[in-house]
Amino acid sequence: MKTLSWIIRILFIFFFTISVFYITSIETERYESETLITVKDLSSKQEINLSSFLSGHGSDTLKDSKILEYFIRSWEMYTHLDQKFNLSAYYTSDRLDPLRRLYEHANIRYFAKNDKNLLEAYSQDLSVVYDTLSQTLTLKFAHADSNTSQAILQEIIRYSDETINNFSRESARISLAFIKVQTEENRQVFIDAIKKLITYQHKHHTFDPSIDVERKNTILAELEADLTKKEVEYSSKRKTGWNTKGYEMKTLRANIEDIKRSIAKLTRELSGNQKGDSELNVNVFDFEVLKNEMEFAKEVYKETLINQEKLKIEVNQNAKHLVVITKPTLPDDYTYPDKTWDLFTLTLILLLLYGIIMTTIGIIRDHID
Repeated sequence: MKTLSWIIRILFIFFFTISVFYITSIETERYESETLITVKDLSSKQEINLSSFLSGHGSDTLKDSKILEYFIRSWEMYTHLDQKFNLSAYYTSDRLDPLRRLYEHANIRYFAKNDKNLLEAYSQDLSVVYDTLSQTLTLKFAHADSNTSQAILQEIIRYSDETINNFSRESARISLAFIKVQTEENRQVFIDAIKKLITYQHKHHTFDPSIDVERKNTILAELEADLTKKEVEYSSKRKTGWNTKGYEMKTLRANIEDIKRSIAKLTRELSGNQKGDSELNVNVFDFEVLKNEMEFAKEVYKETLINQEKLKIEVNQNAKHLVVITKPTLPDDYTYPDKTWDLFTLTLILLLLYGIIMTTIGIIRDHID
């Protein structure tokens, strides 16, 4: 048992020495550049109320930021950065320590150079954190070279800004193609409605039946006033002794009867009791239906034209923009590894493990004795 204890002590000392040497001398020192950005939607004004702000849904910034995060972590972004900075060669080079490096012909899948492990290595060097209160994204990237880590962050911002605007423009193009068809259809409906209205006007020889109704109402009011005046005159003359069979009284009576017949005729026309195309209330109804259909088609066509122009603008503009609050920093000292913390953690773990093993050996020795 004493020999076993010494062997364990030697193994722990050896492992501790190797680990300390690895952490202090071999492990890759990586420099982390940092930037702070936010996504601004320039296509429309965002209105935020208190309840929506507290719930975290005050605007589309959260959604845009999450989409941006997924894109930054995507294989497309990695491929783009790989073309500019040779990341695949970097992750398989001796610039990285043996435990972080990927190998062309590794027997262990974790160290094999493949798309999954390359993207995983890139994701480990990348940090994307969204802050709800400030609605900002903190981007960090660690690399063995400080200038490269800064340049990679700058390229991530540039390419992301270009890509999200391509997304918006492509969406606007699809919508524009659809609304062009709708605009042409609405234009044809509007033209057909105008033709129907003109055809009705020609058929009934009227510009607007409602105007005819208004004119006849005016005439009817004048006739009724004239009738009242003549009836009063006729009644007064008869009471004062005028001969009702005289020429003047007969003429006045005939005028009264003519006015009554005219009033009756206009009343029938206005009330719709007369048959034929002269039934004004029916004409007015039909005309108003056609007129309203034309006005509705006009408004729909007008609205689609406005939307079409808006989409044309969106196709050619940058609807969203990445606002850089703080530019990517140029680190003057390595960020990883935290050698002091790593050594402390290593020492603590080894001491605990050593204590557990030696205690177990002590218990076994006591039972044997």
